[in-house]
Amino acid sequence: MTGDRIEVDKDGREAFFVEIDDICHMLIPPPRNAFSTRSYVYMGQSVVDRLLYHFRQERGLERRKHTLVLLMPPEKITPGLSHKCEAAMDRFTSTKIKDNLNQMAAIRRRGLLMLPYALLFLVSFVGLGVLFGSNVITEIPPVWASVLSEGFFIIGWVAMWGPVDNLLFGRFPLRVENRTLRALAKTSIEIRPRRD
Repeated sequence: MTGDRIEVDKDGREAFFVEIDDICHMLIPPPRNAFSTRSYVYMGQSVVDRLLYHFRQERGLERRKHTLVLLMPPEKITPGLSHKCEAAMDRFTSTKIKDNLNQMAAIRRRGLLMLPYALLFLVSFVGLGVLFGSNVITEIPPVWASVLSEGFFIIGWVAMWGPVDNLLFGRFPLRVENRTLRALAKTSIEIRPRRD
């Protein structure tokens, strides 16, 4: 989190110190300001989005403990504010994880739905490729027959790309995001008065 402070204590707990003027900016992006020294402000992100970005880059995320320390003006700190923030964070992470699981299921369904059509294309176009490559059709010059044969092979295999990509790789970004969201859900929140 460039522009903000990160400290690691002797137990390995990472603490992220973020100056914040309005508690809403924890989940809602503030107006973008390129001249701010706060990374979440000049990047136009909420504090949580900035923290998630940091978590995506971190190795061994599941083994570490994290604390988010919000440094606020003393007059804006109310009793129980850190508990309200943790409850809001829990609602945010659980809803986002459910949304991602639903999206992963939709990607899988879409891949399975596309697979029979892709296999039909594969069989048809590979069959045409074999037909043109076997010199059965003598009216076409050998060079053109070879070009058509290779072209049909390519079309057949490209037709398989979408379903295979969905089934094998389409869900990985969402899995990574859910891993970071689970780490965020375990992050404790402290609110401290800021010394200007």
